[in-house]
Amino acid sequence: MKLRAPEASFLGSHINKIDAKGRVAAPADFRRALEGDPIRGFYCLPSLRGPFLECGGGDLISFFKEMISELPPFDEDREELEAHLLGQVRALSFDTEGRVVIPEILRAHAGLAEKVLFQGRGETFWIMTAEGAEKKFAAGRDRARAALQRLRNPKQGDAS
Repeated sequence: MKLRAPEASFLGSHINKIDAKGRVAAPADFRRALEGDPIRGFYCLPSLRGPFLECGGGDLISFFKEMISELPPFDEDREELEAHLLGQVRALSFDTEGRVVIPEILRAHAGLAEKVLFQGRGETFWIMTAEGAEKKFAAGRDRARAALQRLRNPKQGDAS
């Protein structure tokens, strides 16, 4: 995936309320990062990695298509990835107030109820339930520290 410029990256974490109809305001800086996208919104799909939504601009779809194209045509894995990554993705458009409606099937996958956490991941962002967010962040810090250490000392992880 081509790296986004810093001003077009999805950065930070934002918590917003979601209403009974599934409407939630996207963070203003995320909307600015998506300004060049023709759909005036973003793409969103249920994650294969957990109870959250993976989201991004058109470059996310291009990345999925490029990744899938590495597999041979008619390969079962390719077909499953096409069905999930391309077949379950939804284009969510902003209304005049910068809100999107998250469809019920996506809300159910991520367990979205009252508050939504938008978590920037640079090239993409995740949407997940905000309940317990601080606990999730704290639990991930140790693993992030270990990953940083591995980047600093790549040879340590190669003990064979």
